[in-house]
Amino acid sequence: MSEPEVKDRAVGLLEQIADTALDDDYYVVRAGQFVATNGKPPHTREFNTTLTGIALAVFALLVTMAVLQTRSDRPATERERESLISNVNSRKKLQVSRTLTEQSLRSQVARLRGSADRIDPGYETLRVQTGDVSATGPGVTVVANSSTRGNDDGQVTDHDLQILVNGLWYAGAEAISINGHRIGSLTSIREAGGAITVNIRSIGPPYRVVALGNSDTLGPRFLENPSGRYWAARRQDAGVRFSVASSSQLTVPAVPKQQLTTTHVKAIGAAK
Repeated sequence: MSEPEVKDRAVGLLEQIADTALDDDYYVVRAGQFVATNGKPPHTREFNTTLTGIALAVFALLVTMAVLQTRSDRPATERERESLISNVNSRKKLQVSRTLTEQSLRSQVARLRGSADRIDPGYETLRVQTGDVSATGPGVTVVANSSTRGNDDGQVTDHDLQILVNGLWYAGAEAISINGHRIGSLTSIREAGGAITVNIRSIGPPYRVVALGNSDTLGPRFLENPSGRYWAARRQDAGVRFSVASSSQLTVPAVPKQQLTTTHVKAIGAAK
C-alpha cells in the first residue's frame, strides 16, 4: 500500500472516531432541544418531570411511614425508665407523707404525756415501776465478785445473780440495776458465750447491784431471806465475795426501749 493511501485511511479513521465520541443519549437530548426550538412540545422533558414527581411522592410517603413506625416502636428500655422514674417519685412522696405522719404522732404522744402528768399524778409512778424512766432514791448497793481461791465453784454465775435480784425484790426493792443495766419485766439474766448478759449486754465482775427502796430495812431483809442465806453459803463454801451497803441517794437508769416493747399482749380494757 502506497503512502498516500495510508494517510487517507488514517484521516478517515480519525474522522470516524470524532463522529462517535459522544454518547447516543446526547444526540437524543440534542434532537429534543431542536424540536423545542422549532415550536414543538418537548414530550421527553414532560415525561421526566412526571417521573421525578412520582419518585418524590414515594420518597415522602416512605419518610412519613418511617416516622410513624419510629414513634410507635419506642424502645422498651425507654418506657421502663419512665416507669421507674414515676415509681421512685411516688415512693418519695409516700416517704415524705409518712415522715410527716410520724412527726405528728410524736407530737401527739408528747402532748398526751404532758396531759397525763397533769390529769393522773400516778402516771410518773407507773413509769418508774415499769422502768420507762430512770429513778433515784435511797437503797442498798450489793457488790458481788468471784473468789480469789481460783476454784471453778468460786465464779459468780448468772444463776447467782438471778437469786440475788429475786432476793432484793422479795426484800422490798422498787427498782434494780446490775452494772448500770435496769432490770425490767422483759429483762433476762443469762450466760451467753462465756459471759453474763443483762438486757442483751455483756457484763463482767465485779457485779454492782443497785436496789432502790427503804435503806433501813432492805439490807437486813435481804440477808434474812432465802436468797441472802444462799449467798452466805456461797461465800463460806466457795469463797464468793459480796457486800451490802446502804445509801440515802442512789440512781438507776431506764430500761432500754426494746426491752419495754410488747407485740402480742394487750390491756384487757383495750382488747374489748
